[in-house]
Amino acid sequence: MESYTASNNNAPSTTISLTVDNTNDNNKDSNINCNGKDGSKDWHTQPIDVVVKAFNSSTTHGLSTKEAEIRRELYGFNELEGDGRVTWFTIFIRQLADGMNWIFVLLSAVSYYLEDYITGSLLLALAIVNLYLAFSQEYAAEQTLAALKSLSSPIAIVIREGQEQTISSRELVPGDLLIVKEGDSVAADARLLYISNLELDEALLTGESLPVQKQLVIIDDPEQPLGDRINMIYSSTITTKGRGKAIVTSTGMDTEIGKVAAKLNDAGEGDRTRLQKSLNRMYIGLTVLAGILAFIVLASVKFQVQYDIGMYAMTAALSVLPAGLTTVMTVTLVMGGKEMSQQKAVVRKLKCLETLGSVTNIFSDKTGTLTLAKMVVVRFWVPQEGDFHVVSNGLVPKGDVYRMSGPLESNESIINENNKMDKTNVSDYIRDLVYCSALCNVSNIKKEMGDEEEDWISNGAPTEVALQVFAHKFNMGKPDLNAAGWIQLAEYQFDSTIKRMSTLYLDQQKNKLTVFTKGAAERILPLCDNIKDRQSIMKKVDQLASKGLRVIAHAKRHIDYTTENEQQKDIFIKNSEDKEDWSKRYKRDDIECHLEFLGFTGIYDPPRSESREAVAAAHRAGIMVHMLTGDHPITATAIAKEINILNDQLLKSNHLNQYVMTGPQFDSLTDEEVDNLPRLPLVVARCSPETKVKMIQASQRRHLISAMTGDGVNDSPSLRIADVGIAMGKNGSDVAKQASDIILTDDNFATIILAIAEGRRIYQNMQRFLLYFYIILMSLALVVLACLGLRDPSGLPVAPVSTIQMIFIYAAVTPPAGALSVQSASPTVMEEPPRPPRESILNREILMDTVAYSLLAGLACAAAFFIPLYTANGHGVEGSACDSNYQSGLCDALYRARATLLVTYLLCSLVVMTHCRSYRRVEWGLRGLKITFKSRTVIGTFWFDIICLVIFLYIPQVAIQGFRFLGITWEWGLAVALTLFFILSGEGYKFLKRRLMKSMETHMVDELLIT
Repeated sequence: MESYTASNNNAPSTTISLTVDNTNDNNKDSNINCNGKDGSKDWHTQPIDVVVKAFNSSTTHGLSTKEAEIRRELYGFNELEGDGRVTWFTIFIRQLADGMNWIFVLLSAVSYYLEDYITGSLLLALAIVNLYLAFSQEYAAEQTLAALKSLSSPIAIVIREGQEQTISSRELVPGDLLIVKEGDSVAADARLLYISNLELDEALLTGESLPVQKQLVIIDDPEQPLGDRINMIYSSTITTKGRGKAIVTSTGMDTEIGKVAAKLNDAGEGDRTRLQKSLNRMYIGLTVLAGILAFIVLASVKFQVQYDIGMYAMTAALSVLPAGLTTVMTVTLVMGGKEMSQQKAVVRKLKCLETLGSVTNIFSDKTGTLTLAKMVVVRFWVPQEGDFHVVSNGLVPKGDVYRMSGPLESNESIINENNKMDKTNVSDYIRDLVYCSALCNVSNIKKEMGDEEEDWISNGAPTEVALQVFAHKFNMGKPDLNAAGWIQLAEYQFDSTIKRMSTLYLDQQKNKLTVFTKGAAERILPLCDNIKDRQSIMKKVDQLASKGLRVIAHAKRHIDYTTENEQQKDIFIKNSEDKEDWSKRYKRDDIECHLEFLGFTGIYDPPRSESREAVAAAHRAGIMVHMLTGDHPITATAIAKEINILNDQLLKSNHLNQYVMTGPQFDSLTDEEVDNLPRLPLVVARCSPETKVKMIQASQRRHLISAMTGDGVNDSPSLRIADVGIAMGKNGSDVAKQASDIILTDDNFATIILAIAEGRRIYQNMQRFLLYFYIILMSLALVVLACLGLRDPSGLPVAPVSTIQMIFIYAAVTPPAGALSVQSASPTVMEEPPRPPRESILNREILMDTVAYSLLAGLACAAAFFIPLYTANGHGVEGSACDSNYQSGLCDALYRARATLLVTYLLCSLVVMTHCRSYRRVEWGLRGLKITFKSRTVIGTFWFDIICLVIFLYIPQVAIQGFRFLGITWEWGLAVALTLFFILSGEGYKFLKRRLMKSMETHMVDELLIT
């Protein structure tokens, strides 16, 4: 056991005691058989070297790719059994239990009872076909949904063959060298090898609400409870703080979480959308209505049932039964999710597809979402020497540095060879700033194999990568300084509440401990002792921020230490290299004080080229865009102006302070004060995760529908409570992804707008599909009910449509309905205001359309039935029981009327489809006709109907014995005329709506932001 004392020259009163445990337990049993199958080896009781040896791995190089593949074959994939995936059998049983199929079977049994074997067989076939189609569609949808969920499955960072690799967590194998960092969901059970302030939330396993701080110790008790095994990490637990490196000991069902068969699973009834639940209720309601209609028919003859009455009752019931409605809607939602994934927005929860169309406010991060996250240091300033400009070259660590001779606002004197700096001969002031940039940093850059100079890759946060590239340009990157004898002892990670981070380094050449600190200027400057005029320095911050730069303040502090002899010094260095958790010995509050201010770096993150247009598209769609960032307020304002979140009108406003706030300012407001603001701020700088939560809560009190973006572990609360939580796929943490509804695979704000447009398209198509379905059902039901008063000579009611005709109608009207469910978005979909979130899918206008079109179509169909029945030698129904006993001459008028009705109804169903393409726009003009005649569905359905009608009408045995109608002649002209009447009356109805109904409301965004 060795002891050292550290003191600070600048603060003599500060003394830090340091104790190093350099004992090495060599008596532990190293004869371990790593079979990986029992998952019961007490790895927490074993020294690190024994664990590594047991798994035949390496603490620096990990496994080879070939060895990982061999182990995967042996151990299988790292996944739990029974993870909620739906099997084909489950889907089949679910569809078999669908009441609609049993209704068809019941009606089939009734037909057999009435000795109508053709109708009974067709109804039974309809039940089987409906079962098959529903099963095949839902199975395909489930397969698609599983594929979408796999896109958002957790990932793991491993070291294989000495290189960091990002792989799917299911690819992990025992012996892999696993890296975990803040926000990660641990992918497997593992023994820790290295930690840096590592804490994990293990509540899923242990029920302990507080995070567990990990330590590199050996635990003697094999029966130690899981919550006390502080040298282990476990699958599905959450990294809440710090970083660590561990060797995987168990995967899949051999993990502790596997043993209790518990895993977070998003599937199930909880993911059913409000619309799906609403449709289920409609489904039940229509089924009840079908029973009521059948009851009315039977009651009209005092329940004296015979063949004709039984067929009439079945026809009445079938006229309102929506076969396959819920299945088609589910498939529509899933296929919509698939379409969104192709636009780089992976849908994790189907319910968000409905909500997307109602989004009124988007709260977006700046870095990487509105901007490229390709940060570069373009300016730096040291108090002793002034401003400098750095030529940027992306990740390539090359670029000249120029002293700025003119004012900061001017660029004229920047690129001047006379002002070019010799980077090999810099002052101590600049060197210290560069050292801080390199060493107070956990990122790294490296050149890939290849001849191209641009083949550089990075690992780490964009801000830190930019600083590391900056240091490399002076040949003072972290690898260079490590080689020169700088050894990291401790790391104090960036904390969003204090907005700074620090590292503690040992300089072996000078025998000095140095603290390097960087962060927000307003958080660093108060900690510095060498600042005399803080106000003038903050003006420099404002100057840099006004150029749209993220300003990072840098500081350092020396801590001298002494050792009694060289042997103790060697031990000290050895333990430093072992990266023990020195942060426990050097408390953060003790070292982040009495600092020496070094200067500023100005980092530029250019906005994405598409962000400005995407923001404008959001404004046109009535959606307010808010930018939440950790930047300085002036930097945030400059970027917001560049992408049109703020325009000149707002920037000149006397109330700009209401639209641009800092996180602390917003957090200090009471809920009442926030609610009294005319609007929620459009820009929030120095934003913390708590500010995001408060912003979402404020929007909910205003009854706004919010979409929130996030990437860090601390963003998960706001993502969960937002109406639509959107996580970043590239740079987002596992926790943020699990809390989200949508994952952006490209981290691009423009993708959010595309997703909203797609969500609106899906919802519109569902409305169109339902509108079409209800019009064609209700129009026929009206005719069926109207004909209850029509009697044959024996006093029995006569059905205007036979049961077999109803079965054919099901087949004929399905393709147009399907086409409407996948129709492309209307041109104005993103020029309309957001849909009210509580608005029923059958809103006021759709209900109006349903009633109007049903009455018009019903009127046309009724005319198609009654005109042939009572004109042109037709004298009504002259034969009794014509369905069971065709009487030539007496039943002819009825049979021709039925044929005319069917022809008119089928033609009108195609017209209904075109009317439903839009609510108010002309669809039978030149533009609409082009779309109609280019539609394969319309043309294909038309010819299918005509061919079937010719066969059914003009083959006497099929017409009379099967469909109970006769061939028609002049009635074709009547059907066409009535169809034209329906076209013109429908367009007249739309004309009245355009003239009499209010147009879409102008959203407040238009008035405030669009210039």
